Amino acid sequence: MKKSNYNFFYEYENDDEKLIAYNSRTNALALINKEDYNKYKSFVDNNLKIKNSKLIDDLKKGGFLIDDNVNELDILRYNMLHSRYSNKSMGITIAPTLECNFACVYCYEKGKNEGYMSQEIQENIIKYVRNQSKYIRNISITWYGGEPLLALDVIENITTKILEICEKKEIKYSAGIITNGYNLTKDILLKFKDFKIGSMQVTIDGTEYIHNQRRPLIDGKPTFSKIMENLSKNKDLLPSTNLRVNIDKENHKNLIELIHVIKNYGLESNVKVYPGYVEPTNDCYSLDTCLQFSDFTKKEFEFNNELIKENLMSSFNHKYPYLKANFCGADNYTSIVLDPKGNIYKCWSDVGRDEFVVGNISQTNKKNINKLFEYMLYDPTTDSECSECNVLPLCMGGCPRRRIDKIVDRCVAYKYVLKDYIEKIARNMYE
Repeated sequence: MKKSNYNFFYEYENDDEKLIAYNSRTNALALINKEDYNKYKSFVDNNLKIKNSKLIDDLKKGGFLIDDNVNELDILRYNMLHSRYSNKSMGITIAPTLECNFACVYCYEKGKNEGYMSQEIQENIIKYVRNQSKYIRNISITWYGGEPLLALDVIENITTKILEICEKKEIKYSAGIITNGYNLTKDILLKFKDFKIGSMQVTIDGTEYIHNQRRPLIDGKPTFSKIMENLSKNKDLLPSTNLRVNIDKENHKNLIELIHVIKNYGLESNVKVYPGYVEPTNDCYSLDTCLQFSDFTKKEFEFNNELIKENLMSSFNHKYPYLKANFCGADNYTSIVLDPKGNIYKCWSDVGRDEFVVGNISQTNKKNINKLFEYMLYDPTTDSECSECNVLPLCMGGCPRRRIDKIVDRCVAYKYVLKDYIEKIARNMYE
């Protein structure tokens, strides 16, 4: 036997005689007596035999000890390839229009005026899903933009026909939408039920004054109160709703005040609030204005603490780490992003950039094939920056787009705040 490369041991503040044991490859978390931990350390450091067979079984069960012939990087590589190239589930992000009623200061789609998705492109999307339906068991659609609610008729047409395919083929269907929330009326929310839209993300950039500076209408008029009133008036109709708060160096101090605003609108039980990281995608926002990602993760942790204090979050349990086989849809074979012209991308941050188009839903030939390979052929288990990292199973190389853009920090938050979250989660689980 030998130790895993992904073991973490932390102090447990509720009991001086115990430690928190966590393994990032198996995602196992447990408490271990310090006496047993010392036996484990003696085995690891001095090869002293552990006589307690139950302790050995428990350590092996959690993956803290593994057989000598096990190569954990091989396990991660196998899981990655299995997930990356599986065709059982399909994810499609669809931008029915890139037009928008907002003029956000950091938007990487500034100036896009592509019109709305044609009937021909819509039919080709439906044809694509029909062709894939013989393989897949699950399909997930994300409506994106621009502002997708400006093209509600497109959403309705595509959804109706894909739902017919799913019913016929017994395919599980789910959908979500990313919207600025300005047009989120009662009538539209009622349509969401017909469209099977079960989740929604709406963005607020702090309290009213700051938000209106950063996310105004195209004509410069404010948007904050309209968005919040839409959510508040229709809170009983909301699907699972995430309120994303984009933060950078200019507005991060405003987060705590926003919590009280959300409570004043009576939304504390209807939305989940979380900070969003703003980065200079496509050179549309100043790097000097963006937070270092490591700083962002610490502010996110502090914000979550405040959410718990204010009863907007029950505990840190939902921040329990989850294992990644591949990082996201961008490095997954069956996930694609579509713009209104039917152009295919691997990442939604690529939308509108010709050099990142890897195909078109109406054509069979590939385009920018090397860009596709950059996303799909990367292996973090052979990357010198990643292969020795003990949070690799939670990250799997980090954001593919940041890697391609050669942004130095592409890691997940747990690289910086794993200890903070694990200690909080363990305390909640075992107290």
